[in-house]
Amino acid sequence: MPMHRKTAEGAPRCAVLTTLHGSDDPALWRLAMDSVLSQETDGRIDLYVCVDGPISDEQTALLKDYEAHLHKVLRNTDCLGLAASLNRLVDALDDAEFVFRMDGDDISLPGRFQAQIDALRAREDIHLVGCQAWDISEEGARIGTRDYPLDPQTARRLLVRQNPVLHPTYCMRREVLTDPAHRYPNAYLTEDLAFLVILAEQGVLFASIPERLFEWRVGQNFMRRRASVRRGLTEFVWFTRAARAIHGPVSVAVSRSSPC
Repeated sequence: MPMHRKTAEGAPRCAVLTTLHGSDDPALWRLAMDSVLSQETDGRIDLYVCVDGPISDEQTALLKDYEAHLHKVLRNTDCLGLAASLNRLVDALDDAEFVFRMDGDDISLPGRFQAQIDALRAREDIHLVGCQAWDISEEGARIGTRDYPLDPQTARRLLVRQNPVLHPTYCMRREVLTDPAHRYPNAYLTEDLAFLVILAEQGVLFASIPERLFEWRVGQNFMRRRASVRRGLTEFVWFTRAARAIHGPVSVAVSRSSPC
């Protein structure tokens, strides 16, 4: 397990938001958290974890193993889902300059955190950045790539038909989350897209950096859940809302009546 690093006085603090659910594989969660704690940055990394509902004895022991690295641990008595869990963590944030997302079965590759911090420092108009990613199998083998737009104008345009930033790669300025309107809505398996739509409605700019610094685990269960009718309908609602925010209600009405 990575050790705490000494950081310079006044160095920026980085908050990392993640969850632990009863169905999460402890071995994969350990790999994910180790990939975060191994990041080399010029600031401190604080882990914020929301335990979403009952967990196993093995997972309880896992949290104990990471106790020295956990800045805050929140617990939901019942399973409330990803959106509610992340919102609880956002509301519990202490001082931090940058806020990162991380899922419990993915891998942040070396250099991810500092590269995203540097990108936000270089572009004051952008408030959220992701990165390019590898798809990996349940066993951890690389099986494909995911590419996301580098400029906020392209990312905003794509929001009407696809997610332009990979959710577990988010790095946000803390100030984005000081607005209580900037929270994850209850959108079935579409919380990431819905969150970006809400930001787009408020004029917040987002994009991704060109470096491929993340491994996203896509197993059979993941693909099966994303192919559900309920998720498709939820996604349509948020794509429509994105189109309304970006193009206005007239453009949405025209697109619905088009024979194409």
